[in-house]
Amino acid sequence: MAEILVIDDDTDILNYIRTALQDLHTVTTANDGERGLFECERRTFDLIITDIFMPFRDGLDILREVKKSYPGVKTIAITGYAAKGNADYLKAAEAMGANATLPKPFTVEQLFDAVEGVLTH
Repeated sequence: MAEILVIDDDTDILNYIRTALQDLHTVTTANDGERGLFECERRTFDLIITDIFMPFRDGLDILREVKKSYPGVKTIAITGYAAKGNADYLKAAEAMGANATLPKPFTVEQLFDAVEGVLTH
């Protein structure tokens, strides 16, 4: 059972991911990047799933900070902008060290595959 932090400003996405993963993992949620980094200071996480576009601190800032301050933590970046034909944001997240990326919308199976793939490598 892994400790997972999910950061997204969309409550529906937070609930979707929490519901999908909570039977297998401990899931904490944060509705913006600042809150997410605050949670990182309070607890140790095995995996952080972060949206790229959010107010206050975006997902690329989160990736940069996590890789600097918590180098052992795995990350998955998610965004709805890739589904609109602009995968550059996911490529940028990979270049910044994201262990995996997922374009929104994604299925529960795609989420499981990404989470398990990242946690087992």
